[in-house]
Amino acid sequence: MSNPQLNSNEGLSGSGRVENNQRNHTLPVGGNMGDPGTDMHGSNMIEPSNSLLGSYVDYNKKRGHIDAEGAFRRPLFPANFPSGTPSMAPGGQGSSMLSHTEQQMTQVVWGTNINTSDAQQRFKNFLTNYVEKSQLDDPDEAPCYMGQMQQISETQIYVLNMDCNHLYGYDANLYKQFINFPSEMIPYFDSVVNQMYKELCPDDDTGNVIQVRPLNIRHSKLLRHLEPEDIDKLISVRGIVIRTSDIVPEMKEGHFKCAACNQRQCVPVYRAKVEHPTECSNCRTTHCFEIIHNMCQFGDKQHIKLQEVQENIPDGDTPHHIQLCVFEELVDSVRPGDRVEVVGIYRAQGMRVNSNMRTMKNIFVTYIDVVHIQKVDISRYGVETEEKEKDFDIEMEDDDLVDTLQEDIITFTQKEIEQFREFASDSRCYERLVASLAPSIWENDDIKKGVLAQLFGGTNRDFSESGRGRFRSEINVLLVGDPSTAKSQILQYVHRIAPRGIYTSGKGSSAVGLTAYVSRDPETKELILESGALVLSDKGICCIDEFDKMDDSTRVILHEAMEQQTISIAKAGIICTLNSRTAILAAANPIESKYNPKLSVVENIKLPPTLLSRFDLIYLVLDRSSKITDRRLANHIVSLFGEEVKEAENKDEVSREFMTRYISYARKEVEPLITEEAAELLSEEYLKMRNIGSAFKTITATPRQLESLIRLSEALAKMRLASNVLRRDVEEAVRLIKVATQQAATDPTTGKIDMDILTSGVSSSRRDTITSICQVIRQLLKEDEEKSRHGVQFSNLREEVKLRMMKNNMELHDIDFRNAIRDLEDQHFVGLFRHAKNPIVRLLESRDMM
Repeated sequence: MSNPQLNSNEGLSGSGRVENNQRNHTLPVGGNMGDPGTDMHGSNMIEPSNSLLGSYVDYNKKRGHIDAEGAFRRPLFPANFPSGTPSMAPGGQGSSMLSHTEQQMTQVVWGTNINTSDAQQRFKNFLTNYVEKSQLDDPDEAPCYMGQMQQISETQIYVLNMDCNHLYGYDANLYKQFINFPSEMIPYFDSVVNQMYKELCPDDDTGNVIQVRPLNIRHSKLLRHLEPEDIDKLISVRGIVIRTSDIVPEMKEGHFKCAACNQRQCVPVYRAKVEHPTECSNCRTTHCFEIIHNMCQFGDKQHIKLQEVQENIPDGDTPHHIQLCVFEELVDSVRPGDRVEVVGIYRAQGMRVNSNMRTMKNIFVTYIDVVHIQKVDISRYGVETEEKEKDFDIEMEDDDLVDTLQEDIITFTQKEIEQFREFASDSRCYERLVASLAPSIWENDDIKKGVLAQLFGGTNRDFSESGRGRFRSEINVLLVGDPSTAKSQILQYVHRIAPRGIYTSGKGSSAVGLTAYVSRDPETKELILESGALVLSDKGICCIDEFDKMDDSTRVILHEAMEQQTISIAKAGIICTLNSRTAILAAANPIESKYNPKLSVVENIKLPPTLLSRFDLIYLVLDRSSKITDRRLANHIVSLFGEEVKEAENKDEVSREFMTRYISYARKEVEPLITEEAAELLSEEYLKMRNIGSAFKTITATPRQLESLIRLSEALAKMRLASNVLRRDVEEAVRLIKVATQQAATDPTTGKIDMDILTSGVSSSRRDTITSICQVIRQLLKEDEEKSRHGVQFSNLREEVKLRMMKNNMELHDIDFRNAIRDLEDQHFVGLFRHAKNPIVRLLESRDMM
């Protein structure tokens, strides 16, 4: 295709676009551009049509960031073809030759190959005639985008989402122009849509401007692959939101008043610059205007920091970042932690050497002016259907509306809902979901059931108004056990299938990395909070591997996050409370690599009991030697490396895509209620759990176990999409508690359940043993008080206590003896001196044995 020459000195490149420095230096009417000899007021210039969108001021309030003013201010030129030279239409469509009269009437936007009338007519044909494949069976149904415009009149949501794949399939040349020249094409597309809407719905007199929002660009780019040739083009990138700024006002129209005669003048903002009037048109006084702030028009603007997703980061490299600018309705549509696909115009902005100088650096700062944004938390798992953005104004009057923004965005088709209901009606839906969760991991069905309940979660209970606070619905799960038992694989699978969340390692995570840290904004130089892993996982799942290797200072942060689900920050003058409504899935290894069944869970992993008690389910994943199970496991692992995976033929399994959508639907739509029968059974089972240890004066259940039972019962009901919690849900929840948490709370010396292991770190029987050892030590030191005051060797005292214990048929463990000495030292009964492997134990004072 041969492109028309705009004049003898300025022409279009073979790719259909000029260099950025030629195209973007557009001046207002009356200035010079390109060739110094070009007269912008000459006979060759055609004034832009005033009917583009009616009032530019109204349109600029919505679309000023796209450089919409260029559509009003940029001059149009006739394409001058030499007489007798065959030429094609600048629009590039068709091969028909233009007559001399048609050539003179053809208007081309300066610096582009856009034939304005041709582009608008072709876009109008696209809107009028495009029909999706699903609509071919119903000839009476309106075309795709005509139907959308009819919905606009019903919903009063003045947005037209245009699928760029539809445009490419209908008119590839128009699609290429749209991608290469979005700043020029989007205002013309908006003009066509608004004119068609007025013809279709003449009764709508609200005066709102419909915006065309493009989505699904054919070629999405990685952040690290953005190049200078992409500047001023329409691009699509994906990433994770790591920071959102406050909403700031951006001036759309400035109002000025003459200080001499009070003449007022309105000036639209062009390319983020306010052109201050230099001369009053009434009194001809120069430099006399002052701005009237309360008369200026402002719009909402927000800055977003987007980070490259982990899947796109090459080995040994760090993630790239880019700044996004969102405007008006797109403000506050995403939160930190959301994975999004952004469609926008790639911009480059010059940097001044000094703020007081006009000299520019040769380095430019890049950012993206966003025209469409949608969440793609599901598409990263292979699902083609993406979460649609919320295309209507949200009045932030209710905090609950803001909190549930994440769930409200997800949409489901009627066909999907029918499939979900059909699957839930299957009596084996629970077993099928378990079989589909990490199918490459052999057995561990009870662990999979607990993790599956964590994915579905319970029902939120907020009793703040009544003063009873809020009860969390998220389920926390801890996996403890031997190495090579697929703990990390389960965490990675859950991270891939969870609606949102972060995967991190305990050793590589600091306290501020999990919560929030203070940094300085590179633009405003103000101190701001950067969200950590727990905050980014809000309303998702935070997977923490190597949980036992986490620093003590980091673990302290988790106490508030796991129970109150908030994180309180008081740093650098910033005092706030952040939401961390996240479920935690953690994996920990024993301190000696191999789990010691003779020790409790607390002694095996050295975690604070107060932290362990906040986990709803604690699974012991042990590597038990068995010839039969070892052979089955070996066959399963070998089959994974074979040409055909036999496990994939399991008919009970469902696809990961279906499972992800099913979980999202259940979390959003299903809120089961506890029936009277289920409530009575919950109370009975809790009392049974409490009565188990009553004869031995041990605590076998706490109110936290009852809350865990409620959450698990609700999660099991969600798996069936049931509106009520039934008896079988409670029975299964009780079974999960018994095989998980109560197994971890079993006293290794007595074999009985003792929740004191998790709440205090010491079982009731161990506490009785330590008390007996303390009594023996008191008796020995009392028998020879004078010698005891001078001191007794630690090893000698231990041997004497051991002999006394053997007479009573009791065994003495070294850890129990040390705990007894520590207790007596805390009571100021004895003191340790010469701290070494074998210190001296001295009696501090004489007191009667009680």
